[in-house]
Amino acid sequence: MRIRLVALVVAVSLWCALAWAASQPVLQKVQVRGNLRVEEGLILAQVSSKAGEPYDSARVREDVRAIYGLGYFEDIVVELGDDGVLTFVVLERPALRDWTAEGAEHVDPEDVAGAVTLKRREIVDDAQLDRSAQAIRQLYREKGYYLAEVKPEIVPVDDGKNQVDVVFRITEGDPVRLKRLHLAGVEQVDEADLRKYLVSSEAGPMAWLTGSGKFKESDLARDREVIQAYYLNHGFADSDVLDPLVSLTSDRRGLMVDIPVREGPVYHFDRITFSGDLVFPEEKLREVAGIEPGDLLRSEALHNARQKISDLYADQGYAFAEVVPKPKIDRDKRTISLDFAIHKGDKVYIGRVEMRGNTKTRDRVLRRDVLLAEGDLYSNTAINKSRRRLQNLGFFESVNLTTHRRPGTNLVDVDVEVEEKATGSFSAGAGYSSVDKIIAMLSVSQRNFLGYGYQLSLQANFGSTRTTYALTFNNPRVFDSDVYAGFDLYNTNVSYTSYDKKAVGTALKLGRAYGDEWRIRGIYRWEDATIKNVDEFASPITKAQEGRRVISSITSLLIYDSRDNPWEVHSGAKADGSIEWADHYLGGDTAYIKYDLDATKYFPLWWEHVISFHGRIGFLQPLRGDPMPIDERYTLGGINSVRGFDSRSIGPADPETGDVIGGDKQLLFNAEYLFPLIKEAKVRGVVFFDAGNAWDTGERYLSTGLRTSAGAGIRWMSPMGPLRLEWGYNLEPRDGEAQSQWEFTVGGFF
Repeated sequence: MRIRLVALVVAVSLWCALAWAASQPVLQKVQVRGNLRVEEGLILAQVSSKAGEPYDSARVREDVRAIYGLGYFEDIVVELGDDGVLTFVVLERPALRDWTAEGAEHVDPEDVAGAVTLKRREIVDDAQLDRSAQAIRQLYREKGYYLAEVKPEIVPVDDGKNQVDVVFRITEGDPVRLKRLHLAGVEQVDEADLRKYLVSSEAGPMAWLTGSGKFKESDLARDREVIQAYYLNHGFADSDVLDPLVSLTSDRRGLMVDIPVREGPVYHFDRITFSGDLVFPEEKLREVAGIEPGDLLRSEALHNARQKISDLYADQGYAFAEVVPKPKIDRDKRTISLDFAIHKGDKVYIGRVEMRGNTKTRDRVLRRDVLLAEGDLYSNTAINKSRRRLQNLGFFESVNLTTHRRPGTNLVDVDVEVEEKATGSFSAGAGYSSVDKIIAMLSVSQRNFLGYGYQLSLQANFGSTRTTYALTFNNPRVFDSDVYAGFDLYNTNVSYTSYDKKAVGTALKLGRAYGDEWRIRGIYRWEDATIKNVDEFASPITKAQEGRRVISSITSLLIYDSRDNPWEVHSGAKADGSIEWADHYLGGDTAYIKYDLDATKYFPLWWEHVISFHGRIGFLQPLRGDPMPIDERYTLGGINSVRGFDSRSIGPADPETGDVIGGDKQLLFNAEYLFPLIKEAKVRGVVFFDAGNAWDTGERYLSTGLRTSAGAGIRWMSPMGPLRLEWGYNLEPRDGEAQSQWEFTVGGFF
């Protein structure tokens, strides 16, 4: 009985469904009307109702929802004709005619244009409007206008084309500065040291002048990463830096930022092991890694160890060796054991070496400083040295060496890509030098003459105390070898305090490089000089040297140079020692030996800050009873020795006239702290301390102490050469000496 009842219900339901379907019209066509810009095909792609099928009101409702989902329409009406045509009548959202931003004063209009994603003649999308407004707000936040408001407004346009204008109304408000930066949970590290690495800083009492307290959300995100890296580099393997909390002060003029930190315990390295392809003894690998059991866990040490081991393998031809540190943490002992898993891969050799970007410099000039040739075993050290040698030429803005492995081979091609920069200059003008007073100058110089790396300079300087004509030519790589050759020709007239000097001369130079850091040179100098116009009140020593004299000398010079970049030094050292021998046997009428030693050491600090220490010592020994030439005697003072003093004002003086006549000994010390001012323009600031003096025959070094000064200045690698503007303060002025003095000079390239 129950089965019969169920069968009856099913039959009745089926009959009713068939009867309903038979009563619905069959769709003959599905179409869209009212669309102006949106393609009909795009709309119909959302519609599931099809011609040839019965009309289904539930399905049509779903179709309407799908069309609305496109985001292009304000209204949709459905029409079903007696002829079975289903029509979706749509009313499109208006299209954008133009947009403007009103109230934007502290943001670059080009930046605003880049933030707005609206396209003219396209339908205005609410989501796009919101994204554009948010992007403009972000521009203001990056500039410290944390309270800036941006409200998009749609303005109808009565043009019959269903278009609108959009106006972003901006209320900038006042810039908001960071009033408090709290590092919550920082207890086990030096918070003052940690804050040195953060970009965000609290506003000081002179924030309007110093710019401190500027707040950027991007800086805050970077600072969070810096804090995490700092802890990982100080032994805190489990440390965690949580999301910063940003809030406004009660007066809405400042921000308070809290950065919560979970420090955790301090870890140390334990066992250091090596596995995999051990091409070198473990003792060698351990020495290169530089990590010892018991050392504090430092992420920097781990990174350096991995890089050094990779470089060690790369220097043996394993260019693609993989070194994977595998740590094992013992939280009870608070130690981390490391196993460096090494997969050496195949040895690779150099394939092609291609030069790119050198529009002026000849290929041979580049190739002679690239330490790899076709067929050589790959060496990572050679790649890095080649890059440094090319950069140190001073011919290129940038140097990049990239390697590409040829598929299916053990060959690596090297692309040497350079960007040429101006290496020559022509200048004419007038200026002021603290040494030469008013000067006029004409200079033509080229450090890469004809693209062969030759150095050529023609100079003429006219000053109230000095007139100089000079020609210099150097070939640092004769026939692409390590041999150096060159010559100087000069004609000089100089007015000193108590006499004038006129000289013509030449210098012939020959030398050789040994590796990247050592060079030897021999210099033959011939100078015909006349001391004239000696003041009647000059010292007897000066008067005795009035007249003509010829110097013919040979100088032996040993140079050590490990500077990273001679044009803008950050690290390394430069030292040179010389012995100049002048004698009658060489064709001159003056005989002496002059010993000089000059050295500078550069120490890199943070953010391209550099500290350097410079020292110079000299001794002049007369020969054959000849007097020491007055212009060869040692004196100090001026921008190239002890700043804050007049040029040639430090040294032994004649007891009767007070003229500084110089001595046979000198000692000089300079300490400088350099820091970037305008990095893009290569402008640096300098703070310095100078100390030095000269002593005469019979006096010992330091017998009368050192003259000292301190000061500050600006250095700029200008188109005319290195420019220096420095102010020196005499720390212990004597009678007749100024308390301070400005120094200015523009140096040449040679």
